[in-house]
Amino acid sequence: DEITSIATFPDGERIVTGSADRTIRIWRLGDGREIKKWVVKNSIDALVILRDGKQVVSAEGVFSSGDLPWGQLCVRGTETGKVVAGPLNILKSDVVTLELSPDGGILANGHNRAIIFWDTTTWQPTTGQVGVATSEAIQILDVTRREVLAKFSGHADFNNSWNRSLTWTPDGAHLLSAGSDSDPVIRCWDTSTWKQAGVPWIGHDRDITHLILNPA
Repeated sequence: DEITSIATFPDGERIVTGSADRTIRIWRLGDGREIKKWVVKNSIDALVILRDGKQVVSAEGVFSSGDLPWGQLCVRGTETGKVVAGPLNILKSDVVTLELSPDGGILANGHNRAIIFWDTTTWQPTTGQVGVATSEAIQILDVTRREVLAKFSGHADFNNSWNRSLTWTPDGAHLLSAGSDSDPVIRCWDTSTWKQAGVPWIGHDRDITHLILNPA
């Protein structure tokens, strides 16, 4: 079945994948061996590993009896796969993306034209700063003050491409973005100026739908 999400452990030696077949698997990069497999109740839409590598958050698609999709977040220990927090329900909408703040203290989930922020210690909704990618622009939002801190075209300046995915570097100094078919490259943005840093990373010839960064 389709692999829908992938995330890298902080040690850079393992990855975790989520699939439409309702499994979460951990793999060792050195030899490609599957070292853990958990069967869960729902298909996996997105994954993220917390900074200490001890917990994985999964966004899982659920369908109610009325066939209205909704999603939930589950926090699992990476040793046992047991749920240690959640499920956190996102009613009437599936969760399409997950992203950690640079310090790992806040998790953002995107769904149905909205963003929810979670404190990764208490797993209660909180506030924070987030980058949002749309077809027309990249926006940096301060949720506490409900302000747009920065807005720039990103990939839209190149052949009217869409901004498909974003990820922060661990130190918060740079933001990486991925483009769609007409600009299928990765671009790096300096967060002090929001200007492009260096040259684009080239290698894809189609949409880049998701970015993850090896923190090691």
